[in-house]
Amino acid sequence: MSTHTSVLIVGGGLNGLAAAALLAHQGIGCMVVERHADTSIQYKFAGISPRSSMEIFRGLGLEEEIRAKRTGDQQGGGIARARNLADPDIQWGGPAWPDASSYSPAQPATCDQHVLEPILRNCAERLGADIRFHTEFLSFEQDDAGVRAVIRHRETGEEEAVAADYLIAADGAGGTLREKLGIGRGGPGVLQHWMNIIFDTDLPSEIGGRRLTSCFVSDLNAAIVPRPGGRWLLALQYFPEKGERPEDFDRGRCRDLVERAAGRSGVKAELVDARSWEMAAFLADRFRARRCFLIGDAAHLMPPTGGFGGNSGIHDAHNLVWKLAMVLRGEADANLLESYDAERRRVIAATLAQALARLQQWFKDPAGRLPPLVAIVNDYDVVFGQRYDAGAFVFEDAARDRPFEPIAELSGEPGTRAPHLVVEHGGTKCSTLDLFGHGFVLLADDANWRAVADRLRDERRIPITCYVLGPSGDLGDREGRWPRAYGVGEGGAALIRPDGFVAWRAPGAEAAAEGRLVQVLEKIGLRVGHRDGDH
Repeated sequence: MSTHTSVLIVGGGLNGLAAAALLAHQGIGCMVVERHADTSIQYKFAGISPRSSMEIFRGLGLEEEIRAKRTGDQQGGGIARARNLADPDIQWGGPAWPDASSYSPAQPATCDQHVLEPILRNCAERLGADIRFHTEFLSFEQDDAGVRAVIRHRETGEEEAVAADYLIAADGAGGTLREKLGIGRGGPGVLQHWMNIIFDTDLPSEIGGRRLTSCFVSDLNAAIVPRPGGRWLLALQYFPEKGERPEDFDRGRCRDLVERAAGRSGVKAELVDARSWEMAAFLADRFRARRCFLIGDAAHLMPPTGGFGGNSGIHDAHNLVWKLAMVLRGEADANLLESYDAERRRVIAATLAQALARLQQWFKDPAGRLPPLVAIVNDYDVVFGQRYDAGAFVFEDAARDRPFEPIAELSGEPGTRAPHLVVEHGGTKCSTLDLFGHGFVLLADDANWRAVADRLRDERRIPITCYVLGPSGDLGDREGRWPRAYGVGEGGAALIRPDGFVAWRAPGAEAAAEGRLVQVLEKIGLRVGHRDGDH
């Protein structure tokens, strides 16, 4: 038995399912193979950042469903620190993610992985993705023509050959694809050993009338996290060097630990699951091997401090998928795919350094395994301010050598996220970010740019749409914020990629606008020379 798919995704966790949903949303056929029988029951990921994930899920039409099924409150609750939950001297911090309305149409959300993964799976299947759980990935080979793999259905033992144009390795930290591809990795390595204890309880999720998002319990060196419905998480460090083992966390010990975290005995603590995991920091030497690409934990591992890890994997998928889609549709040269590693790996290295810096704020490093402490930048600078200094862009002369741009200074420079700007479209208000996702978008205040974009789309089949701001255009900008927000003057334009990053901008009117835009698109990697009837 043999099957063909455009993209084979190995790993049906958070990042693999996100990649499948995004590919299917682009109309690209894909198959996901996952050895487990179902999605995760663990709380390995919870806080969905406004940029790296919620804006992406908004583009998939999932924002309302995720908020309806949220498992916590990233903004209304507080992060606390105390000896235990009964400590009268509890220290309160701010919300996990502050208000993001100035920067984004999407607020952050709390949706644990065991809830979010089925949402992504259903979305991917609804859009046509082939999702195969309880299926093992056995072997593969690749050449210039594609990837050929063998999978096995665990229930029946039947093997199946799969031919694909490209492969995405989303098999996580414990996966084997990275090594099979001959890709090494570096970094501090395993830093700590942790146990996740999921339990049902009747503990109140408010302390002193204030809602609790999470509390660092210093008596146990642990974090306790409330969840709706009374199913909570206790995550604590254990020490193999002292003889502690995961199997020591039996029902009785888990109950004792919950009682110590609560600061009183007799609380309800019914064990649901106890599972060990390693807090580690790794970065793959490269994110691509010919037709195979690494995303998420297969490409990088980072501590949960900052909440950057899972969100970064989703952002990996978002960066990669539109490029694969354009190459597979014949809209771009295969060279466009080289920009995935060039763009993501440097930003991921900087994000990993930020997670490690936050880790050093909370824990000592007696073994000296952590790298030198870097200056901590604001969480939203990391989330919104990512700056690419190489890749599918036409950069300006005044490039800045920093991976994160302060969010207050974002101004539509190529290599940075397109600014959120509230505009009127079709009689209703929306964000400029809601216009992006399929093909390239040109924002301008001169109808001449629209005529140019229309000719390129109609005559050369270039996937580009132009929106004109102003009284006679498509988009209303009553406060006149567009020029400053995007750093352009009268007659200028900004070209936005499908992932919402500014690819190029014209500060003012261009005398030969069509020729200049063709030049820009060619440099980015699009095929601009073919016309109707060409293949």
